[in-house]
Amino acid sequence: MHDSYFHRRHLGAFSSIGRGSPPLAERFFTYYGAVFADGALSVREKDLIALAVAHVVQCPYCIDAYTKGSLEAGADLDQMTEAVHVAAAVRAGSTLMYGMQMRTQAGQMQMGAPAPAPVDAYFDRGQVDALTALGDGARALAERQRAWDESVFADAALDTREKGLIALACAHAIQCPYSIDRAARSLKSQGVSLEEMTEAVHVATAIRGGASLVHGIQMLENVDSQDGVSA
Repeated sequence: MHDSYFHRRHLGAFSSIGRGSPPLAERFFTYYGAVFADGALSVREKDLIALAVAHVVQCPYCIDAYTKGSLEAGADLDQMTEAVHVAAAVRAGSTLMYGMQMRTQAGQMQMGAPAPAPVDAYFDRGQVDALTALGDGARALAERQRAWDESVFADAALDTREKGLIALACAHAIQCPYSIDRAARSLKSQGVSLEEMTEAVHVATAIRGGASLVHGIQMLENVDSQDGVSA
């Protein structure tokens, strides 16, 4: 056992997670390898998507792995930084979208407060288009957030297609239906294929699964510690 939870050497021990169930580990790593093979999306695009998703799921091992992978696949620091900003914008935008629930509830409890009519479902598709209404509570902050969001998704070192695919993957990783709708609509309007979008979602799936499994090294250390094995 170590005094801290995260050590870079744990990443190199990733394959040892198969100790508890070799068949499951073998199937996962076979899937993982297939996800990151060249396909409708290039290896570079997949590694940039993985880097962004690694940040939204806050996996230090994945961040290390896909910083290295992105560089080796030909991405540069500008592209990688923009990918991380897309991840940040999706996470921030999702938080604000959920703020519509707060606004609706507050409107029901405060007489005269402007609010959309309450609906039974928490995840109402109309909330996506009503997001600008959150600016009524803090207009200056809302305007600055929108300006940041627009700059994040503008064509730059990464184009809008690449940023949209990163956003779609991050939206699935954080399970935000509003962000998924927004990203999918944008990509469809750009003519991005279903195959490309599906591969992006599989990257998010593989990173979520891989992040969970690599953190299993902590479980193994605990088991070994209790069994008297040197970790």
